[in-house]
Amino acid sequence: MSGMSVVKYQPKRKSDTQSAIDAYNEIVPPMDFSFCRIVNIADATEEEPRPPPPSPRKQQQQQHEDDQSSKSSGKCLKLNNNSITNLECLIPFAQEKFADWQCIAWIDFSHNELAKLGPELTEFVNLRILYLHGNQIQDPAQIDQLIPLKNLRKLTLHGNPLERINGYRWLILSKLPQLNSLDFSAATKADRVTTRTWDKMNCWGAKKKKKQVEED
Repeated sequence: MSGMSVVKYQPKRKSDTQSAIDAYNEIVPPMDFSFCRIVNIADATEEEPRPPPPSPRKQQQQQHEDDQSSKSSGKCLKLNNNSITNLECLIPFAQEKFADWQCIAWIDFSHNELAKLGPELTEFVNLRILYLHGNQIQDPAQIDQLIPLKNLRKLTLHGNPLERINGYRWLILSKLPQLNSLDFSAATKADRVTTRTWDKMNCWGAKKKKKQVEED
């Protein structure tokens, strides 16, 4: 019919976000050292990670990557279900195993023997998910080591002696207000309100402000 324009059909395209993740919309498998009986992270340097599940679609691409480098281009490190007692060699280990270790966004240290966290984790500036459940963390001051991780959104700590402290959840959310999830439970608006009340009653907010002034 005259006077009417024909709209040409265009196939849907992947969003920029999807394309940025992976051309095939698939995630690089984690570097998995779980259940390896590791006591010291340094000892894991010579360990081979668990092989990822087979993926025929990426088999050819993965083979090419293996030929180019032995380092992972992924963003996830799993060291869960071992007997790790400290994080002293975490950074050299990550540098050895990852092409860009500072891009690591997810670390799983669940079910180990950690009682102290140390400053090593603060170097992982892009860390968004950290699993620490099932360890031996008892001192609330250890959580202060995580305060500089401004991108941290998901944290687990249940199964540590710390969990038995009165107001445990509010204590953690007060120290780490950037969290969206704690112990696999979303940090709700009600949580935020309760945390602010708890914060005022326990003077944590005043101590935090005093510490910031002293640092400035």
